Amino acid sequence: MAEPVWEGVMIATDSVMFEVGVIMLVSFIGAALASKAKQSVILGYILAGILIGPYIHFTIGGFTYDGLVKDTEFIRFLSEMGLTLLMFFVGLGFSVTKLKKTKTPAIILALMDVGIGMFLGILIGFALDWPLVDTVFLAGVISMSSVAITGKALQELERISSPETEYLLGMVIVESFLSMVLLTIAGGLMFESGSSSMSQLIVGILAFYGFFIFLAILVVPRVVKYFERIKSDELFVLFALGLVFLSAALAQVAGVPAIIGAFFLGMVFAETKLVERMEDRISPFRDALVAVFFVAFGMLIDLSMLGMIVPLLLIAIPVVLFYEVILVSAISYLLGFASRSAIFMGTSITGRASEAVMYASVGSSSPAVVKGAELNPFAGAFCFVMSIISPGLMKHSSKVTGALTRVTPSVLRYGGSLINRTMSKIILPSGLKLFERTKRLEVLVICYFATLVAVMVLPFPYEIISFLVGAALVGITYQTLEADLYIVVRITNFDNLGVVTRDPGHISRYIAGFVSLSLVTILSIAYLFRLWWASSLVLLLAYFIIVMLMTRTVYQVTRTPSFNLKAGPVVRRPAKKKQKPFQPNFRAPAPRPDPGWDVDPPSSRTEALQEPGPEWRPETDRTPPEEDREAAAPKRKRRNAEATPAPDLAEEEKWGRL
Repeated sequence: MAEPVWEGVMIATDSVMFEVGVIMLVSFIGAALASKAKQSVILGYILAGILIGPYIHFTIGGFTYDGLVKDTEFIRFLSEMGLTLLMFFVGLGFSVTKLKKTKTPAIILALMDVGIGMFLGILIGFALDWPLVDTVFLAGVISMSSVAITGKALQELERISSPETEYLLGMVIVESFLSMVLLTIAGGLMFESGSSSMSQLIVGILAFYGFFIFLAILVVPRVVKYFERIKSDELFVLFALGLVFLSAALAQVAGVPAIIGAFFLGMVFAETKLVERMEDRISPFRDALVAVFFVAFGMLIDLSMLGMIVPLLLIAIPVVLFYEVILVSAISYLLGFASRSAIFMGTSITGRASEAVMYASVGSSSPAVVKGAELNPFAGAFCFVMSIISPGLMKHSSKVTGALTRVTPSVLRYGGSLINRTMSKIILPSGLKLFERTKRLEVLVICYFATLVAVMVLPFPYEIISFLVGAALVGITYQTLEADLYIVVRITNFDNLGVVTRDPGHISRYIAGFVSLSLVTILSIAYLFRLWWASSLVLLLAYFIIVMLMTRTVYQVTRTPSFNLKAGPVVRRPAKKKQKPFQPNFRAPAPRPDPGWDVDPPSSRTEALQEPGPEWRPETDRTPPEEDREAAAPKRKRRNAEATPAPDLAEEEKWGRL
């Protein structure tokens, strides 16, 4: 049988068929076992790939096992096709319409999450003395959350319909877009390391994005009606697959990874009527090839490298848990979400899967990456551990909320509550027309982030000019935000926090100063990082000290001295005893007896307030005994003679003497 040539490598047809068959069956077994263990099928695929890959070696009872698949070139090609289809479907899910309700919180949270993750990942890479390109891919593996892990955990916990889920899913969708943008830049760094300059790289990337914007706005809306006329499913599948792979090839021509083209093509068709049909007809091809991709990724993991990546794992896992569970949750709370919702959102994005594997796969296949042999085993082990931790954190997010609340100082809780209640009326959707003018803040923030990117990318002296422009934008943002917050603070209820000040300026200046200080710190870190990366740690320390001083000042100025915030969250406990109904402290006076009774009236006010004595008779007994009538005769006063029986003469004389 003839042996075809594939990219310069001789491939035996019978060997290829055997390897493809083994991969399909082993991926099925791995996915089934992972589902039984209530884990992501991605973990099953990766473990299956490790077990059949060329890097596994062990001996049992004289039997030596060296894996089942030796030649990975054709398998790598199939995996690239699967990854391309996966990114196309991710782009189909990126709908601008879905983001209209959650645009502002989702965009802010996604930018902060990816930004913090990339920053910490770059710090880890520089601390370990990794090269720049390798560090960028390492930061991508660390910072990119998984859509699959988050969605699966939400379904298992039955929280798809919870209020914060819309914002969480919008945040993850925006992160997918940001991951593609960052991967484009990382691919450009690899391209630049060969023969191109940074200016050519920027022009190529802008031209690539401009082309897809042109398709989305002008071309696709005009020709989509012709695509809808394709009635044959077979022809439609051929048409769709052809577009996907041609877009991937176009991306390679532009000097960016192929999967970027597939992703943006999916975004182009996300707003058309062809989305459902594409998903229905192409999803079987996607599922099969995506399984091959993850199995192939597991095959490339060298188990002998695990000893080298253990220190990196011991650093990366605590860092990710810290910034996702604490920092991202704190940012969510400051944007206006409730404490439980904020912690749940932070714990939901701790999982790592396909996005991290994608960065490791692209980075390890690049000749410009020196640490490519370590990226694959690190990404595999890292995704495995984080995918196990994430569902447990989501399930017990309420306990995490209580623990963090107890350890947070009362001063920080007070300042956070002020920001939470105020910013919720600006950031979260509000029906109040009063806050429509805060839309200009969005424009300022967009300009600020554009300036921030310019500071990080442009060479000297343009970076200095960009820094000065960014500082001016921060000053304008402070003035605008302080004026808008003054109005918001006036109508916000802070009574249960112990706020007694009648001047809203104290709170509005505090919140505006906090936001402006955060923006200035980020801008300064972006400028100084290239000069001396360790200076960012000094800036962060100074930032937290200044925030603590600002919070303590507003705590002392605006809070009631007798109000106690150290008690922690309110916990309702059942009463030990049944509460008695309210009883007055005084005793009601006894009813005045009927004048017809032969009962002595009270001699004083004190006696009137006392309870009736033992000589009291019921109302039905109107005739007292004879001895009691004679004893009470000297003290008796007749008020109504006509209502009393006629006395005898002796009694008449006695009353006359009185």
